[in-house]
Amino acid sequence: MILNFNRKSTVGWSIEQILCDITGGVLSLMQLVIDASFQGDWSGITGNSLKFGLSNISIAFDVIFIVQHFILYRGQDDLTIKSDDDPEQPLLDP
Repeated sequence: MILNFNRKSTVGWSIEQILCDITGGVLSLMQLVIDASFQGDWSGITGNSLKFGLSNISIAFDVIFIVQHFILYRGQDDLTIKSDDDPEQPLLDP
């Protein structure tokens, strides 16, 4: 997240992993809510504070990455990619 901020780009990583992670976090929260509603005891959500906290932290970071990729640095990836495979490019910059 900090590296993306410093470079003002999200080049080099896959957004699909973040989308899968946010899906897992949301499904984990939904499982807690559904289990608590079926049991009629809402203390099941707070009783499993580690799962509740981990899914919330995961969702928060995923939202930041999604905002960086789709809103803040959209289109910046094309400008920052340098082709190292270009045979016409000199090895040393003049």
